[in-house]
Amino acid sequence: MGQTTKSNISLVGVVILLCAMLIGTGWLLGSGSVLAVDQVAQAAEGAVPSAPAEKPEAPADEALMVTEQVERVATRQNLRGMQPVTRTVPVGLNAQNAAETKVCTFVPVYVDGVFGGYSYLVDDTAYLSIPDFCALISEDCTEQQASDSIQYTAAGAPISASVNAESITANGRYLKLAHRTLALDGKLLLDLDALQRIFGATVSYDGENTAVTVDTATKQLIQDGESYYNSHEIYWLSRIIYAEANGQPFDGMIGVGNVVLNRVASSRFPNSVEGVVFEPGQFTPVDNGTIYNTPSAEAVRAAQLCLEGVNTVGNSLFFLNPSIADASWFNSALTYYTTIGGHAFYI
Repeated sequence: MGQTTKSNISLVGVVILLCAMLIGTGWLLGSGSVLAVDQVAQAAEGAVPSAPAEKPEAPADEALMVTEQVERVATRQNLRGMQPVTRTVPVGLNAQNAAETKVCTFVPVYVDGVFGGYSYLVDDTAYLSIPDFCALISEDCTEQQASDSIQYTAAGAPISASVNAESITANGRYLKLAHRTLALDGKLLLDLDALQRIFGATVSYDGENTAVTVDTATKQLIQDGESYYNSHEIYWLSRIIYAEANGQPFDGMIGVGNVVLNRVASSRFPNSVEGVVFEPGQFTPVDNGTIYNTPSAEAVRAAQLCLEGVNTVGNSLFFLNPSIADASWFNSALTYYTTIGGHAFYI
């Protein structure tokens, strides 16, 4: 009996020891779960748990690439969000009293990938008014209309434009337009290429002219005329244009200025406007003194356009009026290019 009792006691001790070992092992294995539960409890009570190890940040270049990819995807999605529409609009600056209408296609404009409105599509060229374009690129604009012309202050710069004009003034610059201005829907419209040149924002068309995109990353107001034009060049260029081509077609006035600038660029002649003008035996107005006459506003505009890169006579280096001068040497020694008004131009 006593021996049996001892055996039972020993068995109970073994069982107790085994239970203790199992409990200890379970606590070790479950300590992570307990910590996690404890962290949740702390968070619920407002306590701040210890921060887990931070993941290393992506390199700046890699992050930029990801951002650009996201933006490109978003842009592609937005570009298919709208479709061109057709509408009949009044012709002229006074929409209420317009006697004529025109069927016009409107194509969506996306600014930095986001739909911003519609532009007028006329003969495969997109147009917008200056105020509407300024609104798209987040620039201030005011306007004051006078008969068939409008004076604007846009992005802090003065701009003047008139109906059916081939050129405009912007920030003291005289700009030749690829397409004449249009008066439609009570607005004065400029083609988007001209607006791009004035405000710097990059404009592009999709392959089928069903959408226009504007990128404002390049936005920069056109350089002002006072700093862009060389006043000394304008002074002599406008005077030789006026003296040689006053009364000629405007393109002919530009042609005379082109000849002077072509000579400046040529190694065969002096390398300045004044040097070319006063080279001995070249221009009659220098000999008779009319070079010193005050030029007309038209001659000054022609000089400005020449310095803006407008060219009507190609690489011509010579011109003459065949009705008052002998052209035999020109025709035998030079290559004829074109005639504008009373002047024939030669290379």
